[in-house]
Amino acid sequence: MRPGIEESVMKTLVLLASIALAPAALADEATSTTPYTTLYQVLSPVVKIATYDHLVAIERIESKDASVRPETIRVVIHAKSGAINVPVSPTGEVKFPVTDALRAENPPVETNQPKGSLALIVNVALKLGGGLRVPWTDIEAGLGQVKQFYADTQGATAPTISGVEAHFAGGKEAMLTIEGKSERLLMADPAGRIIVTREMALESSAPVLVFSRAPEFVVPYSDNKK
Repeated sequence: MRPGIEESVMKTLVLLASIALAPAALADEATSTTPYTTLYQVLSPVVKIATYDHLVAIERIESKDASVRPETIRVVIHAKSGAINVPVSPTGEVKFPVTDALRAENPPVETNQPKGSLALIVNVALKLGGGLRVPWTDIEAGLGQVKQFYADTQGATAPTISGVEAHFAGGKEAMLTIEGKSERLLMADPAGRIIVTREMALESSAPVLVFSRAPEFVVPYSDNKK
């Protein structure tokens, strides 16, 4: 098990779109443990993200082995007060408890996956509410807070953000319409992603994004991401 996270990795608090934020190995043996404080280093931005009204943190666990279904991954925090099971959804999303009490206790976190096969990822995403119609002004408010989050946590200017990337579960049938003076229909790619750039949205005045169904999450998009 890696005892911690390299400083150069921890300095990268925001990577746009589906790029991982501060990945950490969770497992060393078939069944193994990692100190909670190691995970806390990755999870600490979750607390900061929660202070922004247009942002939400997306926590995910990914396996390097494509044959591993996320829902079969078991994660248990062995706290003094009792075992805390952390369910993993079919899309890999998790919700770790992030508390000062657990950080002080530093319990072992157990997983059932082989050495080095898992990464814990935190993405900063936009909080869009429950509706399927989202004014572009709401998108811009969220992107503005992404830049502020980057400045607050890194003391630097955020990389250029050129739009948003919507992710849908089983999403190749998902659609998004940019409504305005004219309409533009976008279809999800096989991975369930739809990219909307600022240039595309602002082809019309007062544009509105209309989703065919609710996305799993919407993250900032940069043309510089490869």
